[in-house]
Amino acid sequence: MQATEHSRRQLIASALTQHPDNVAQTSARLWRQLAPELISIIGEGGFQPLYARSIRLASRQHPWMAHDGTPLAGNEGFAELQSCLQAQDKAQAMAASLALFTVFLDVLASLIGEELTTHLLHLAWSKETSETPAKDLPKREKKSPYASCRQGLPAWMNCWAVEYRSFPST
Repeated sequence: MQATEHSRRQLIASALTQHPDNVAQTSARLWRQLAPELISIIGEGGFQPLYARSIRLASRQHPWMAHDGTPLAGNEGFAELQSCLQAQDKAQAMAASLALFTVFLDVLASLIGEELTTHLLHLAWSKETSETPAKDLPKREKKSPYASCRQGLPAWMNCWAVEYRSFPST
């Protein structure tokens, strides 16, 4: 999980630094790209409160960022966040945007899992993260359902052993 979380944080930083001259516009665009992917999984009723809570939590470190946390639909989405970030210097805007994405995605990962969260980031930000080398992306471990079985048993016995262990003892 640590490797996947580290990879997710790298994706966030990589996406935000693609256009360092305009952090506010980049951040708003990334939110507009991410929101539909997440809404398809958790619904708008799941996305809105999660985003609003993330704004509240991130504004503890960046009080100027506090707003109602309700993004608008379409290209005007996340306009309030964009205007908050534009009012700051580049370093503060970058730190606040990074904090907001990190808080949001940490909570999301605790709800839907680290792997699905990272997968959704790749889907939403494919253009922004296309320069991320493949070696930096998380590797998916393939586990055999018989990995915990005894070695040297015939396959049919492994299958029986796995099923037998799942039966409740009487």
